[in-house]
Amino acid sequence: MQENRLQRVNSEIKKAISTILAEDIRDPRLNGLISITRVETTNDLSHCTIYVSVYAKDKIEQKINFNTLKHSAGFIRKLLSSRVDLRITPELHFKLDEGFDNSEKMTKLIESLNIPKEEESAN
Repeated sequence: MQENRLQRVNSEIKKAISTILAEDIRDPRLNGLISITRVETTNDLSHCTIYVSVYAKDKIEQKINFNTLKHSAGFIRKLLSSRVDLRITPELHFKLDEGFDNSEKMTKLIESLNIPKEEESAN
């Protein structure tokens, strides 16, 4: 039963923070696309880890966007408290989800193998 509740809380927090990022955060340093990939809340609902993907022109801009997001955690938490009905609003911890970068690296490695077309059709 506890697991279902945590899943619902995680889902509500994810929706609320997505809305907050899209509508309420007006920081000019956040000029890349920020996507929330998943949310994990502790059993006592005191801490919440939010995994985000930041899509930007280069790594420097990506890092600036992520650091700006981390520094906005208190403000986002304040807005979250009015949107999600919890007795205690969890402390927010943002982590960079590097799944997209890792998959991109793997794709490049696979493409670099250069398997000739003739061998593929012969098999």
